[in-house]
Amino acid sequence: MTREVDREAYAELYGPTTGDRVRLGDTELFVEVEEDLRTPGDEAVFGGGKTLRDGLGMSPGTTQAEGALDWVLTNALVMDPILGIVAADIGIRDGEIAGVGKAGNPDTMDGVDMVVGPSTDVYPAEGKIATAGGLDIHIHFNSAQLHEHALASGITTMLGGGYGGGATTTTTGPENIKRFLQAAEEWPVNVGFYGKGNASKPGPLREQVEAGACGLKLHEDWGSMPAAIDTCLDVAEEEDVQVCMHTDTLNEAGFVENTFAAVDGRTMHLFHIEGAGGGHAPDIMEMVGQPNMLPSSTNPSMPYTVNTFDEHLDMVMVCHHLNPDVPEDVAFAESRVRAETIGAEDVLHDEGAISMMTSDSQAMGRMAEVICRTWQTASKMKAQRGPLPEDEAADTHDDADNFRVKRYLSKYTINPAISAGIDDYVGTLEPGKLADVVLWDPAFFGIKPAMTFKGGFPVYSEMGEANGSLMTCEPIKQRPRAGAMGKAKHGLSLSFVSPAAAEAGVGEEYGLDAPVVPVSGARTPGKSDMHYNDYCPDDVEIDPETFEVNVDGEVVSAEPSEELPLAQRYML
Repeated sequence: MTREVDREAYAELYGPTTGDRVRLGDTELFVEVEEDLRTPGDEAVFGGGKTLRDGLGMSPGTTQAEGALDWVLTNALVMDPILGIVAADIGIRDGEIAGVGKAGNPDTMDGVDMVVGPSTDVYPAEGKIATAGGLDIHIHFNSAQLHEHALASGITTMLGGGYGGGATTTTTGPENIKRFLQAAEEWPVNVGFYGKGNASKPGPLREQVEAGACGLKLHEDWGSMPAAIDTCLDVAEEEDVQVCMHTDTLNEAGFVENTFAAVDGRTMHLFHIEGAGGGHAPDIMEMVGQPNMLPSSTNPSMPYTVNTFDEHLDMVMVCHHLNPDVPEDVAFAESRVRAETIGAEDVLHDEGAISMMTSDSQAMGRMAEVICRTWQTASKMKAQRGPLPEDEAADTHDDADNFRVKRYLSKYTINPAISAGIDDYVGTLEPGKLADVVLWDPAFFGIKPAMTFKGGFPVYSEMGEANGSLMTCEPIKQRPRAGAMGKAKHGLSLSFVSPAAAEAGVGEEYGLDAPVVPVSGARTPGKSDMHYNDYCPDDVEIDPETFEVNVDGEVVSAEPSEELPLAQRYML
């Protein structure tokens, strides 16, 4: 005997289903459920009197060895750039995503493709949004506590350089790379470290890659000259690792055209493409039109607000060890901060011309704001520019922003994973990838995760006072879970190194407990491989006097915001 349930009641019991819309935080963004992979009437629900009990929704005789899940996240709203926006159960086995579909007992339920047994634990994700753990692949590791802020914001993979107390642009030299890989064992996150790419001779670059660098970084503070660029890319092509570049603000050794010539068609990840974070002044942003350039932004300039310009001047002075009493140093800082290009950056993100978002943490950016700034920008652009053409043409409600949401979600998930050569492991919730899953209450989406699974086990979540009678007792705040402690964290996270280092067995040599895995395919991606963010303008010009940005014959700009979502409403 069937029973009809109205949409509102169904959503309260099991979360949204096909055609339902969900607002993301206090933004202007709405998503519409595209498909429901569950079986109506056979939903998997944990609790007293619910379906996941012995002989009902739980298969009593299926062991873990016979295929039962380790974890099931029930009735989640999955938001993923590859899988889409679907209602489903998420299954986890052996630290990996086992499936996204229908979980339960195949003997009593229809459509089951993941078995729940007595060995399966349950996270009730009804009413929650599930996304892949975020990536930040532009970090300056000044502070040893960065991972806490990363996890508390939904970031589970951290790539960058430095170790605090020094220049911190890269993790420089074999001995320092070894020590930092050893130190990172303390963090329940995936890590990878960039060696210094600024050398016009290949030997020092090769030794860093072979010691365990997962990529090389060119930075203007060490001299991003054409000879160094060419040599760095030569070594990267041999070793199959990513190259990231912070170009020459001062244009000392050449202009943007000279850098483009030195790159010579090879794949390059360009950091802070707008230029306030560094790069050829004033026209580094012209590189967004090149098919071999993978452009990213850093979060301090995103989105453009009434405070952005003034804040950046002070940050540049401190970050680059400049003296406010030296006119040349002040001119250096002022050349980098341009309201016109910062405003255009928002629009180029919305059009999919800038493919990735990063933090540039502690070298002007903020570790915990990669995700919230991404969604602030998306919301601002909808408010100022209206729906995207792709959303207007889609077979969804008028206010649904599914395409725009996938575009912005890709900027800190799958696209940086592709750029770094680690998309076989992370970046989406596709089966077979590491089970790095972030659960969000829709009202707090993008700003405060409810629960973070790392490698298929809880590592961070909102949690009440430990002495409380229940875990819901105030004060509720982001706290580490058992997976962030002891030896557990080693088995839940990956250390990314070069193929040469992995083959040489640096993990065993350095005494690492975390699995050491090689990056791969980092030299082949182009702009066309950036999901939802592959727009390559034919002509990008920046006026050297007014800094006005012209893209394919049209002036591109956005108004500075006076108020943003995901801001003070959520942070006392």
